[in-house]
Amino acid sequence: MKVYALTDVGRVRSVNQDSFYLPRPGENFVVVADGMGGHKAGEVASAMAVEEFTRWLKCAPAPDQGTLEYAVTEANRVVYYAAKANKEREGMGTTLTALWQDDDKIYLAHIGDSRAYRLRDGALEQMSRDHTLVNSLVEQGLITAAEARVHPKRNYIMKALGTNSSVEPDICCFERRRGDVWLLCSDGLSNYYDLDELRDILSGRRNWKAKAEALLRGALDRGGADNITLLIVVCDGGAL
Repeated sequence: MKVYALTDVGRVRSVNQDSFYLPRPGENFVVVADGMGGHKAGEVASAMAVEEFTRWLKCAPAPDQGTLEYAVTEANRVVYYAAKANKEREGMGTTLTALWQDDDKIYLAHIGDSRAYRLRDGALEQMSRDHTLVNSLVEQGLITAAEARVHPKRNYIMKALGTNSSVEPDICCFERRRGDVWLLCSDGLSNYYDLDELRDILSGRRNWKAKAEALLRGALDRGGADNITLLIVVCDGGAL
């Protein structure tokens, strides 16, 4: 697992409320979290969730769905009760999107609107489901995907860590192939790109570090209205 990560506060916000985790030697998981709440509350929520979530994965002998579910539950508990204990942090929460790989599988844990994409054989697919009001409207056929991108409530998240005492994340398992590439990102990046644009950059001839820089630069050039975080994960066998 090779990972290329970048984060930026953007051009509007004064604080970066995104957090992420890169694997240490011997580890095989990555995490992106996008916090929400009052002054510094979102920053605290995302960092707290990432710390608690990864603590449980580090203790596990091998990737499995049960450990992921438990890790999400514990991260939710920690953020929820931290918010309850401090009025200045009341209502804080965070998204969380994580990949965990073994020899032949990729596990995805997801809640909120940070995204996970997979590039395979030149085709890019969004593998996570946005837990947002507008995505629910799109799935019901009430608005189009194009309308969702400019909808006044496009940032309304229906599920997040820490906002309720219990949580129901999406936990998925996929076949792992050598050469697959995954992109995990906060909505500060995905809000500025459609699927075709992301595919073109990720499939281009530049190296992965340059591709990550191009993605970040594009989001900043298009406004940078939110914090921007992206992780490009290259499964073993992918070119540098």
